[in-house]
Amino acid sequence: MGGVPEGRGRGRTGVQSRGEGVSSRRILEETDMKFHILAAAAIAGLASTPLLAQPANPPSTRAEMQQSIQTRFAARDANHDGFLTPDELGENGAMMITRMDADHDGKISLAEATAASLARFDAADTNHDGVLSPEERAAAMAAMGQPAPAAQPAPPATPQPH
Repeated sequence: MGGVPEGRGRGRTGVQSRGEGVSSRRILEETDMKFHILAAAAIAGLASTPLLAQPANPPSTRAEMQQSIQTRFAARDANHDGFLTPDELGENGAMMITRMDADHDGKISLAEATAASLARFDAADTNHDGVLSPEERAAAMAAMGQPAPAAQPAPPATPQPH
């Protein structure tokens, strides 16, 4: 039917398969497209979390904070050029650039990300001991308008005999 032998070349949808008559260039284009779609999905996954979003167990010491900044920066720097661009930062990229781009070159270096993040850490560390206590963390979150971490419930009181 249609000049193509049954079972050869065209599937149920009428679209020519990768069999006879399909050039290797077409196959490479399809493979390249799939690669780009997967790469875009991976980048979108990274972009869905803010650069400086705190992990489940946020750093408590200044040294832990520095390590966390470096790790998160490296994860977001998709092209490994040592800078974060609005595209690498996702939907809030332009806002992050405005806040952290100290030299106004349109991108954030590791030094700029570190300086901005450690300045916030130092401001939250009110007793300047290099460690954020739960109280300092709660106060800093309240100052930023974020809810304080949930307090652990007190154990139930046991009735006293009369």
